Amino acid sequence: MNRDMIPRTFSRDGLRYAVGYCGSGVVWARWAGQKAAWQILGDARARSALDFRPPPAVPHYNDTAWFLPAVYAWLGSSDRLARAGRYGASS
Repeated sequence: MNRDMIPRTFSRDGLRYAVGYCGSGVVWARWAGQKAAWQILGDARARSALDFRPPPAVPHYNDTAWFLPAVYAWLGSSDRLARAGRYGASS
């Protein structure tokens, strides 16, 4: 997912990417992948409104999702509180 929620194609370190579908991959993946393939081949049909620079890096992320245990704990406690509020009042 990209922060701006816009799918994109771009190159980084000699690799071509078609990414960031943000839940709409069924619609965009085939089209963006084809554009990326044409870009690799140098085909004139490769031009796309989704050609962007690579997205900025996520701050404090170094290929290790160190923050996910905290996210899961927060979501779990939020679920428990919601269940307690919903079922605790009628019991």
